[in-house]
Amino acid sequence: MFYYYESAIDTVLTNYQKFVNTENKFSRERKFNFKDIVSFFLFNKGSSNQNDLDDYLEDKFDDLDICLTRQNLSKQRIFIDPLVFKQISNKYLKNINYNTNNPLFKKFKGFFLIAGDGSDFEIPDFDEVRNEFGIKNNSLIKREPSNAKFSGLMDVLNGFIIAGIIGNHKQGELQLMHQNLKNSTKIINPTSSILIFDRGYAAMELFAHIIEMNSYFVVRLQDDFYKKRKKTSSIQ
Repeated sequence: MFYYYESAIDTVLTNYQKFVNTENKFSRERKFNFKDIVSFFLFNKGSSNQNDLDDYLEDKFDDLDICLTRQNLSKQRIFIDPLVFKQISNKYLKNINYNTNNPLFKKFKGFFLIAGDGSDFEIPDFDEVRNEFGIKNNSLIKREPSNAKFSGLMDVLNGFIIAGIIGNHKQGELQLMHQNLKNSTKIINPTSSILIFDRGYAAMELFAHIIEMNSYFVVRLQDDFYKKRKKTSSIQ
């Protein structure tokens, strides 16, 4: 599987300049180059950045004297378009033929189980970030929280993130989930997948979207959901 991941990285980074969001950055050839920075963030072991970085440098550049601090690494990370990580992930899933009936993948009675959910989270409270996510700077006394919303789809049996979006925290979860479903159509096999949602996703338009994909769904409902929908339908 590691071979397929390396292949995905090499393929996506063939023209790595399109993922550099600041002019004249990564233009010079360095020992610790663009690919190394991207690979480090993909394969870090989850400890402190400096410990991870020291281990990575030792493993890859054992015979070279390279000194790099996590502060310098963070500065370089700012110049990388985050889209590169999503494209590498999608390419990896294609490389391993994720949307086929490969017996290596775990399934429930022949189906992939894909859960969808969303959550608000705090983002850096800087003016540039707030403007990017449409967060108002009301006043110094009353300042709107610096939050964003993540919405995603995940294969719960195999641990793969299928699709994900970070949006304004005021965006509706259904709106973001519709976009995730659209983005997932070339990655999953809809006829072999069951999509699972919690109560916040009990909406007929979402059900219709999944049916149009020729897929299946299980959604947790409130006790009176069916009665309310039946009453609304009879009035209309």
